[in-house]
Amino acid sequence: MAAQWRQLVDRVMAVPEQIYERWNSADGWDNDNQFGKEFGENGVSWCVIFDWVMYSRAGLASVVPRTDNVSSFTDWAQARGQWSDYPSVGAWVNFGDGAHTEIVVGFDADTVYTKGGNSVKAGSTDAGQGNGVWSHATARRSARVVGYFAPRFPDGVCPPTADPSDPRGGTAVTSWRWSGPAAPSVPSPSPSEEDTMPQPVDLWAYKNKDDEAAARKASGGKSGVPDAYGYLVGTYKNVAAMGATINTLAQALGDVKGIDTPALIAAVQEAIKDAVVDVDVHVTNSTTNTGS
Repeated sequence: MAAQWRQLVDRVMAVPEQIYERWNSADGWDNDNQFGKEFGENGVSWCVIFDWVMYSRAGLASVVPRTDNVSSFTDWAQARGQWSDYPSVGAWVNFGDGAHTEIVVGFDADTVYTKGGNSVKAGSTDAGQGNGVWSHATARRSARVVGYFAPRFPDGVCPPTADPSDPRGGTAVTSWRWSGPAAPSVPSPSPSEEDTMPQPVDLWAYKNKDDEAAARKASGGKSGVPDAYGYLVGTYKNVAAMGATINTLAQALGDVKGIDTPALIAAVQEAIKDAVVDVDVHVTNSTTNTGS
């Protein structure tokens, strides 16, 4: 299974970039959106709410504060040693000293890449009102970037980080960019599972072990009994030959006075049919017998 930070960023990147609010002439964008409803506080500024909802959907709500305020999570992180001047994947960035936040989804030496709610499409302006979920690229050394809340993930795996002294134990990297969701892992069967897996059985190759041993002993090891398929074919040939012989005999007796030839032939055919059915049943039972 992918590390928790990777599951988180994959979930963030899967959110469609679009407008999530409605517009009205009196208030402009109304802050009514699915993320506020999920958080339980709708109709308010929701950039921090979006960050929390992403963690909640990834099963990580317990590692971040449940707040709707940028300054609040900043204080919370600083008090717990989870604040950094460097970006790391999954971090909550503080833009404009409490004005806005988004989740870090990548970085390089000069730029931090983020995705967040209650924001506007890159290059757009709306007099300070956000309206949807959008991605952005911001210069890392911009005065707008105050710092980053870098949560500790329960699995103990540090995400890609630019912090050379990241307290989560990660080694700093120059850059990391999201290029698609992590491939799902497929667990390999354990040796015990492989040992207990049923093996394919060729029923037509079945031979009764006791009959085989007796036949080889009687022939001095030269021959054994036929397998199920050979037994069936051989028996069919014998029954067919026997039927032909009996029919020939019946035709010859047809000249004998007092013998009803058609009735005799019908009786012979019925006997042959019963014999063939008996052979099928015998062979079927033999091929499904796993013992001796």
